[in-house]
Amino acid sequence: MGLSQEGLMGTIVSTTVQIAVAREHPYIQLANALDWSAMADLIKQDLMGSTLTRLWWVGRKLNIRTHLGAFTLQALTKMTDRQTEEAIRGNGIYQVFCGKSIMDQWQCPDHTCIEKFRNRISASTQQKLVSRIVTLARDLGFADPRKMDVDSTVQEAAMAYPSDAHLMTKLAYKCKKVIAFVKAVAGTAQSLEVDIISVKKKAKEYFFLAKNKSIEIKRQIFKELYTTVKQSIAPAISECLDLTEGQIRSLPWNIQRAVTEIRTHAEDYLQAVAHFIKTHTLKAGKILSFKYLEVACITKGKVGKDKEFGRVYQLGRIGGNFLIVLPSTSVRQEDKASLIPMVKEHQNIFGENVLDSLGTDKGYFTKANVRALRGMIKNPGIQCPGNVKNQELIPQALKDRRAGIEPLIGHAKKFGLGKSKAKSDTATLASGYRSVFAFNLHQLTRYLSGKAKLATT
Repeated sequence: MGLSQEGLMGTIVSTTVQIAVAREHPYIQLANALDWSAMADLIKQDLMGSTLTRLWWVGRKLNIRTHLGAFTLQALTKMTDRQTEEAIRGNGIYQVFCGKSIMDQWQCPDHTCIEKFRNRISASTQQKLVSRIVTLARDLGFADPRKMDVDSTVQEAAMAYPSDAHLMTKLAYKCKKVIAFVKAVAGTAQSLEVDIISVKKKAKEYFFLAKNKSIEIKRQIFKELYTTVKQSIAPAISECLDLTEGQIRSLPWNIQRAVTEIRTHAEDYLQAVAHFIKTHTLKAGKILSFKYLEVACITKGKVGKDKEFGRVYQLGRIGGNFLIVLPSTSVRQEDKASLIPMVKEHQNIFGENVLDSLGTDKGYFTKANVRALRGMIKNPGIQCPGNVKNQELIPQALKDRRAGIEPLIGHAKKFGLGKSKAKSDTATLASGYRSVFAFNLHQLTRYLSGKAKLATT
């Protein structure tokens, strides 16, 4: 075998490379299958209503096809905004997916524009995009809406475990940051000081307590930590409450956010901690985070996940392994109360008298749900708890089919449904819908490329 040393000492200069993009590529097949016009119609109202001046027709035109392609591509690949821009610039297939070959003047979107476009699409609209994809899959013959299985899952928020010791320490640091800024810039509140050293010392004492310490000792040190934090930040809280709205608006965005959180939550949170110290029970409505307010503690009894902090999504799996998602009206989205709305959501998407069979686990069982479904579905399959008398026999095949939604939920979590990276409650809700949207796109790509086929039985 001979060896060629050509190119080892050469210097690469700017050049032009032609790349052949085959129509059979999965992403090109997906781009040709998607109804871009219908998707654009769904998001137009959001785009027109989210401009700074509300004069959406003024200024440079926004190319919906390019940005919608980048939005879809980012959902599929789970890349960051900068990674998405770099990938589109350097990948011919991604460029064609975003409309390069069918537009006269195509430009790669900047990463800042990719972020702005995504944030302008509301959570409810992204939920409608999910429905649009499953409808398309039905029209192409890849999805069978006659059968559906329902289950719920939790998307965790991008937050640390909300222990009170951690939250109190975090609150003290917020107060210290605000006071330090006021002293340095405004030159006022020179006498105020947050004793962060004492707070850190007491917090470390509590954090590193031995596991075999008695509960009385743990409670006493926790009470001392609460007292230290309250005494240290009380003047800072009063200073924040005395600020006028005009003064707050003149602050930098990070200081403004800290002041708003202190003014809104500090006193109520400290009262909730005091209630826990006195009664050893949680006060109703106690916040779990200063940043994320639409978060609940979900306990599903899973191994390794005793407690999850986030939002519940109700998912329905139809034939062909596509998912529909119920619009989220509450953080907990209780199973029993969500079953009939899920069936109605199926009817809104595919029409009435289409759903033939339904499978759920025991968490959805109530006698009211059973009675309601008898008049709506030919074969309702709500599994009953063991303590229910006069249980109806459910075919084993229906029970086995229902279990098939579990791996699909696990797959959807790989697209972002597992833990959100969003920095606000609204963005977290939208990211959950976008994860299901990406999962359905992935399934549609597999069908278009011949890697999956709809079962006929």
